[in-house]
Amino acid sequence: MFHNNPLKKYFTVFICGALIYGLIEISNRGFTHISMGLLGGISMIIIHITNDMRREGLNYFVQIGMIALFITSIEFVAGEILNVQLKMNIWDYSAVPYNIDGQICLPFVGIWLVLSAIGIAFDDFLI
Repeated sequence: MFHNNPLKKYFTVFICGALIYGLIEISNRGFTHISMGLLGGISMIIIHITNDMRREGLNYFVQIGMIALFITSIEFVAGEILNVQLKMNIWDYSAVPYNIDGQICLPFVGIWLVLSAIGIAFDDFLI
């Protein structure tokens, strides 16, 4: 569908990830923030890239782990900038066990693992 236009493909994948993650946040928290859409879109692009790697032999479970670690990493960086430095208070995991600076926490790594698997299936559907 997008073989002749990679920019269109990545833009579509990004928009899908941004919108879907925003909707997930709204359905769970009642609101979202534009930064969450950006992180969702970036995450979906990484899912798409690693899906190409899986088609070339990357193990599915390794792929899920890579994506979950990537999401956790960008969530930490974004949290340190947006929540700690700029004091935007978009999210705060300080009450959640095993958190680091209130920006990431172990229970959410599990959520990212599940959402990664769903994102992989969605990307397979898109492509």
